[in-house]
Amino acid sequence: MFAATHSKCRYPTVRRGYLLLFTLLGLLSACASGPSTGTSSPTSVPAKPAPTKQPAGVVLYQSNWSQSLTSWHPSAGWKKISSDTLQTDLGENRTLQLPYTPTMSNYAVEYRVQIVSVPKDGGYFMLNADPATGKDGYQAHILNLLTTSHHAFSVHPLSEIVIDPFEHEMDDASPQVLDYDPQAKWHNYRVEVQGSRVFFYIDGHRVSRASSAKTDSLSQGPIRLICGKAILNIGRIRVLTI
Repeated sequence: MFAATHSKCRYPTVRRGYLLLFTLLGLLSACASGPSTGTSSPTSVPAKPAPTKQPAGVVLYQSNWSQSLTSWHPSAGWKKISSDTLQTDLGENRTLQLPYTPTMSNYAVEYRVQIVSVPKDGGYFMLNADPATGKDGYQAHILNLLTTSHHAFSVHPLSEIVIDPFEHEMDDASPQVLDYDPQAKWHNYRVEVQGSRVFFYIDGHRVSRASSAKTDSLSQGPIRLICGKAILNIGRIRVLTI
């Protein structure tokens, strides 16, 4: 009698245990296979590499006189004398505008010039970058070219570089104005722009510098070559990285 009573009480309890276990397993399976309602972690975006600075001396642009001068917007008074050389007449304000504008604030412009004839005192040539919005320009001058006749010992052509407009020139970095006699040789001229500063070199030697007191960087152009009152040969013009 006792055994029968004991058996009746035990089996329903076991079945209820199994039922509870199966229910828990079902819930766990549903959680594992069902759609996730939690917040997913954001997808990481790979960082963009910093732009690589070009090494110094990369030629960004170089003149080619064998092609048409139309893109240089030349004034009157220019002629080709070879595939890599132009010549001016004796008129004033003979201009060429480079058909290239640098995209960086640090750059250099190199150009070759030979004095062919100076029939009267006062010839000149210069490389100018016009002021732009928020940026001062500059002017690299060779002024007062002289005839071959006798002159006083202290009279020479002048070399200088200045900020345009001149009133923006820093007082403590005024340009050096030097006596200079190019004679009839070819010379290499280089204008080097570094932020608000500009340097002028002749045949690898620095002859003048200037700094702007108003703008953090100087103009990238338009860049123009201006000549007058002398016959000049103009050779290769290049724009380079520094």
